Amino acid sequence: MLAGKVALVTGAAGGIGAATATRLAELGADVAAVDVDGAGAKSTADAVAARGRRSVSVEADLAAPEAAEAVVERCVAELGRIDILVNNAGTGTREPFPDVTPESWDRVHAVNLRAPFLLIQAAARRMIEQGDGGKIVNVTSAAGFRATMTHPVYSASKAGLDGLTRSVAAALGPHDINVNAVAPGLTATKMGRRLGDDAAMQAAVEDGPLANLLRRFSTAEDVAGVIVWLCTPDAAQLTGQTIHTSAGNVV
Repeated sequence: MLAGKVALVTGAAGGIGAATATRLAELGADVAAVDVDGAGAKSTADAVAARGRRSVSVEADLAAPEAAEAVVERCVAELGRIDILVNNAGTGTREPFPDVTPESWDRVHAVNLRAPFLLIQAAARRMIEQGDGGKIVNVTSAAGFRATMTHPVYSASKAGLDGLTRSVAAALGPHDINVNAVAPGLTATKMGRRLGDDAAMQAAVEDGPLANLLRRFSTAEDVAGVIVWLCTPDAAQLTGQTIHTSAGNVV
C-alpha cells in the first residue's frame, strides 16, 4: 500500500514513534527514524530493515532550530525523497503553573511546536518539488483539549500544534498534501508510565481527569495504527482533522 514511499518519523526511538515506523515499513515504506536517543533510533531503523525496507537513523535534538532542515536533508540524501512526515517527538514538564520558568516554556515549545512547524516547512518544500503530494501527521494530545493542573506548558504546546495542523492543512491542500493530527490520551509509553505500572494506569482511566469511556489505556500500537492509516490512500479525503485516540477521554 505504501510501496515506494519514504517516511520520516520523529521520536522514533520507542513508544508510538517506533511502533509507527515499523508499521509503515510493513506496508512497504522506507523510513528515516529520528530521535535525540541515537541508539534508540538505530534500533528502530534496524527493525525497519528487518522488515525488508530501507532505513536510516538520525540522532538529532529537535529543540535546535537548525535540526529540522538537517534531518529532512539527511532523509532525502539517504532515501531519495520524502512522502510522509510524522511529528511524534515530544517533551513535557509537570511544574505547577506558578512555578513554570521561561526556560521550561521555551524548551517544551521548541520541541513540541516549533520543531514540527520547521519540519513541516522543510518537508513540504520537498513534497511540492516532487509534485505528487504527501502526508503529514502531527501527534498532539488529549491534554490540549481539557484542563490540566499539572502540565500547563505541555497542554499549551499541544493545543498550539492542533491549531498549526488546521492552518497548514489549508496552506498545503492545493499541493495535494494532507495534514492531520492524532491526539492520544493515557498511553503505555515512557511518558505515560510516569503514573506507575499497569494497575496504576488502569485506575487512572477508570476515575479522575484521565478517565475515558472505554475504561482502558492505550498502547503505542493503538495510536500507531491510526497514524499509519492517515498515511494511506484510504484517508485521502481527510485533512485538517484531529483524530482522538483517547478511548473517549475527549468527546
